[in-house]
Amino acid sequence: MNLFDYLDKKETHSFLNIKVIPNSSKTEVVWVMDNWVLKIKSRWIPENWKVNLEIIDFISKELKINKKNIKIISWETSRNKLIKIDF
Repeated sequence: MNLFDYLDKKETHSFLNIKVIPNSSKTEVVWVMDNWVLKIKSRWIPENWKVNLEIIDFISKELKINKKNIKIISWETSRNKLIKIDF
């Protein structure tokens, strides 16, 4: 699955809507929900930002961009997250 296909592209940045499933065996994209929200499993439990850091690291590797260019801009403490990616 190519994450680029699911980005809401703008001129200098993109947005990605995700739903996180914590405490899984590995971090991976599971499927795409009806409203173009990616469901991503994470190996961490939701404490001390571990899940958020894991998701940023995962997206960084998948898209081959620097982690500094990826920010969780809303719903940081929720399973549903809006991610901003600067190019």
